[in-house]
Amino acid sequence: MDHAARPKLFSIAVELTAYCNQKCSYCYNGWRADNGASVDAGSSEQLIARCEKLLDEFDIDHFTLTGGEPFAQASIWPLLDLLRDHGVGAQIISNGGLIDERIAERLAPYDVSYVQITLNGPDPALHEAHTGEGHFDKTLRGIAALQKHGVTVVGCVVVTKKNAPRLGEILELWHSLDVTHIALSRFSPAGYAIEHAAALLPSRNEIMQAFELAVPFGRDRGMTLNCTMPVPPCMLETDDYAPITFGTCPIGTEMQEFALGPDGKLRNCTLHATAIGGVNDILADDVDLRALVNAPEVAGYRSKLPSFCDGCIHAPTCGGGCGAAAEWMLGLADEGKRRLPDPLLWQHIDDDFGTRLENERTSKTRLRVVL
Repeated sequence: MDHAARPKLFSIAVELTAYCNQKCSYCYNGWRADNGASVDAGSSEQLIARCEKLLDEFDIDHFTLTGGEPFAQASIWPLLDLLRDHGVGAQIISNGGLIDERIAERLAPYDVSYVQITLNGPDPALHEAHTGEGHFDKTLRGIAALQKHGVTVVGCVVVTKKNAPRLGEILELWHSLDVTHIALSRFSPAGYAIEHAAALLPSRNEIMQAFELAVPFGRDRGMTLNCTMPVPPCMLETDDYAPITFGTCPIGTEMQEFALGPDGKLRNCTLHATAIGGVNDILADDVDLRALVNAPEVAGYRSKLPSFCDGCIHAPTCGGGCGAAAEWMLGLADEGKRRLPDPLLWQHIDDDFGTRLENERTSKTRLRVVL
């Protein structure tokens, strides 16, 4: 194979396992309800073979190793070996709870770009209101172990209705831990998280309050803050919250990060449920990977925006916000076109949807997919 002719891909997010030691209410994995028991994850050999196939076909900038919890899967070590042998970068998304001195020491020589770890509260009560009991101290121990062995830690906060008013306190905790690069991953209801949307989906005012609390940490405290989940600019003026930077949905652009599931399916991103091209496992002999990454659901993704976005000057870059969350909660129209934009926005546009969310909050019943 002519490796010089390989087309470039920005990133592949490899979900090493469907298993996780936590059951976070904001988890976008569709399989979290049964902790991955329904997912046919295959063997370690299959995982490595899938990644080798991708590396043979594409010039990939980096891999993001995720899950589930990637450190619950022993395959993380041969995969890191494979990436190092190919000279391809790696970054890891973990909850930190399984990381101890032994794992941190073993990880250090791989020189991964960083391990991203989430703290959703400045204390056990608020953090564990999102993750379940018993995880706050374990996460702090994991962060300390990584730092002791020289592994870069990037912080993450999933900004929710529950913690938005206390984002400043959470950032203060990260600052005290000498972690200065923070992903502000505002809650996006996809997968398992749709059952917790009413409790966690922040309002426009709550998002604005959270960003206002964060601004001084970027302006005066030397922290680098990036809102990684898209926030539709028709909701707020993102320039008002400088120096926070705001990302947009990269699907269909050269910055797209495809997701490789533990079952071998390739998806548009980690929040999307559908396999590109209906392919059940990229290891199948008849799968043309180069054709797959240019399939209509990839190349034409940004042409299937909801009618609500017609004529908006931001539509080409915004893409209607998080399309995966819109699909999970609000459904698709004919020919794969999104019916409606991001639920973060839609709760303020559609009275019926907003009422459904409020009724769930007050009645303690769970909201199912709205079609």
